[in-house]
Amino acid sequence: MGYLFGPVLSRRLGLSMGVDLLKYKTCNLDCVYCELGKTACITTCRDRFVPPHKVLKEIEQRRGEPFDHLTFAGSGEPTLSLDLGEILAQAKKIVDSPVAVITNSTLLSRPSVRREVAIADIVLPSLDAASQKAFLAINRPASGLYAKEMVQGLKDFRKEFSGEIWLEVMLVKGINDQEAELIARAAESTQPDRIQLNTVVRSPAEPVEALSEEEMQRMLEIFPGAELIPDWDWSVPARVRDRLIDLLSARPCTLEEISGHLEINVSDAIKYCKIMEKDGLISRRQHSGKLYFYAQL
Repeated sequence: MGYLFGPVLSRRLGLSMGVDLLKYKTCNLDCVYCELGKTACITTCRDRFVPPHKVLKEIEQRRGEPFDHLTFAGSGEPTLSLDLGEILAQAKKIVDSPVAVITNSTLLSRPSVRREVAIADIVLPSLDAASQKAFLAINRPASGLYAKEMVQGLKDFRKEFSGEIWLEVMLVKGINDQEAELIARAAESTQPDRIQLNTVVRSPAEPVEALSEEEMQRMLEIFPGAELIPDWDWSVPARVRDRLIDLLSARPCTLEEISGHLEINVSDAIKYCKIMEKDGLISRRQHSGKLYFYAQL
């Protein structure tokens, strides 16, 4: 046991059951903004890190838990796992929920990797740079990785993949924000279903600076049709907190019920529940295949 984590509350994917196929912090990038810290093992070589049958057994054992997506992510770059395709294919036979892959896009230049990742229902790749200079500055890639090949890999993947692609762009002040127009053109050329703009809101590996909310709003002029996904204000308004505690003190509720009663969108309901759960104000339990939240009385 121990290859799955969560389910975690994700503003992008709802209730997400994570799958980690790697040894901790194995990646081909050493991004300055990574919340997991510096890369412990930087490599471009695909390998077998965990026993596939044990991962699939754990997915089978936890298939009955409530989650919106089974998400291959975790502590590094999932496409480095040689077992990704096999486990994706078998996992889709086990679970009813959509299967997602979060990737840094670097290995999508390889046809074999694209075929494996295309087994998923939703793919969430990232693109933080369009020039090699910015790629080196923000992502600090392993030797042999190039920004232009990453962009071409995303274009090729779009031609071969019929599912949803949600492309994330992480913007860091003074590092890649100055080439935002270049990144925007590259991102648009890959034809994703969504472009999601982010900035540094969690403790990064290096002391880098986030863009302000105002600066990110201006980025929407450069990335037309994109959406902003950072959590600048990691807090719960007192009015929402009090109403949510009153609601959950009366009876347990699902995220959808919380959203309806408080007249907020599900994304905000997820955010507030994450914060209040961490603060010990509410807790969660599974009942009849659904996840309910309770007030901690």
